[in-house]
Amino acid sequence: MAVPILMPSLSPTMTEGSIAKWCKNIGDEVKPGDIIVEIETDKATMEIEAVDEGILEKILYNDGDEGITVNSLIAVLKDKSDSEKEIKDILDKHQIKENEDIVIEVEDENKVIRNDINVIDEVVEGKDIDKTVSETASVKKDLSKDVNLNQRVSISPLAKRLILQNNINIDGISGSGPRGRIIKKDLDFLLNKNNNLNKNIHKDNKVKKISSMRKIIAERLSLSKQEIPHFYLTVNCVVDNLLIARKEMNSGKNDEEKISINDIIIKALSLALIKVPEANCKWGVKEITYFSSVDISVAVAVNDGLFTPVIRNADCLNISEISLIMKDYISLAKVGKLMPKDYEGGNFSISNLGMYNIDSFSAIINPPQSGILAIGAIKNSPIAIENEVRLSNVMSCQLSGDHRAIDGAVGAKLLSEFKDIIENPYKMLV
Repeated sequence: MAVPILMPSLSPTMTEGSIAKWCKNIGDEVKPGDIIVEIETDKATMEIEAVDEGILEKILYNDGDEGITVNSLIAVLKDKSDSEKEIKDILDKHQIKENEDIVIEVEDENKVIRNDINVIDEVVEGKDIDKTVSETASVKKDLSKDVNLNQRVSISPLAKRLILQNNINIDGISGSGPRGRIIKKDLDFLLNKNNNLNKNIHKDNKVKKISSMRKIIAERLSLSKQEIPHFYLTVNCVVDNLLIARKEMNSGKNDEEKISINDIIIKALSLALIKVPEANCKWGVKEITYFSSVDISVAVAVNDGLFTPVIRNADCLNISEISLIMKDYISLAKVGKLMPKDYEGGNFSISNLGMYNIDSFSAIINPPQSGILAIGAIKNSPIAIENEVRLSNVMSCQLSGDHRAIDGAVGAKLLSEFKDIIENPYKMLV
């Protein structure tokens, strides 16, 4: 006897589904277990197996048809012995008329395209034209010249999910499904392209064992931020005179002998600490220690972190001596030859990122020191000088201070002295 095939309920919340693809054609023999159709819901596409044996007699919906209510008739299987009446009884039971039209695509004031299983009726300005189903494509093509199609782009649920998941632009994609509907196979090329692109983009993460240096840096700086109450003060220094003085210092010297901006900053900070000795200190458990010497730690970047070699008694050295010591330290640091005595101790630190074109930054104090001076790049900026605005070379300097040992006023005084020395480099000579 004839067997109805209904839109299945694939989940407790499913109320309607769509035909993704018929896997059997009208007239095909069907056996139990054969995949007969693929059904799309908003969440998945599932293959539906035939339960009964027979010949596929009727298909009531095309590939891509959407919004089909659960338990609606979608196809009919018949046995070779079934009569036309038995087929008609199933159609009648599900209120399907043999030649019932199903409106499927475009409808406006002048044009209507209707399609059922066997016939397309075209109504153009009152003229009815019957076409057989084999002429469907040409009828729709001819109509497209006359019909103003003001409708949404038709996309199958599966294709829609793939478009969203793969961030596909559908502009220019021509749907090959019924009535130009975009279906999965229309996206295959772009999906493969995206997959290949993703394969090229995806790289395995690199796992690197933490070195002893990084562990020490992590421990010390974590401790610093957890236990030291940092405060920050910033000052902009006009360094026009400094650049002129440096140029004169380097006149006639080779590259190995030339003075760097950083060398001059070390000397300037050491002299500022001499003038503000209350900033040259460290916080202890029961006391604050004020240092008699000025030992400046200078951050030097290496491959796996940084060293802070110490320029001891920097206030007593001239700039050329500081420059030679720093060059030796940098060379040793690059090849990992610094000795502990070279970087242990220090009263105050300098971290200079000006060579990386950083305007300004906040540095973390290197405990147990009481402060660190962060140096930014020298920028050409408009500055008001003696009631006149002019372009000058400006360097941003930010002090990070340990508020347990240094008050804000002391930090401000230190920065003020440093600024005065940097802007008037001749003071480093007297």
